[in-house]
Amino acid sequence: MNINKKTLIFIIIFYSTNSYPGINEKQKQVIKSQLFLLNEGMVSKKDVFEKAKLFDSKGFFGMNSDVMTQEEFDNFLEIEDRKTHH
Repeated sequence: MNINKKTLIFIIIFYSTNSYPGINEKQKQVIKSQLFLLNEGMVSKKDVFEKAKLFDSKGFFGMNSDVMTQEEFDNFLEIEDRKTHH
């Protein structure tokens, strides 16, 4: 197998995993714990986003930092919401 095929296989495997770049495990826990309250209108999306943002990965002196964007938050929330309705 040449290097191009190996690279292509790696890329396919990497992108096919169920990962959410920019959202770490603690943020996922915070969002999931707030889903019921959010669906019942007891908290706003903005409130949940701000709570989860508190757990952004700061990295070491700014290197390897991983911050959650609003778009990543919205995508994760949409996927989790679909899971609860099916």
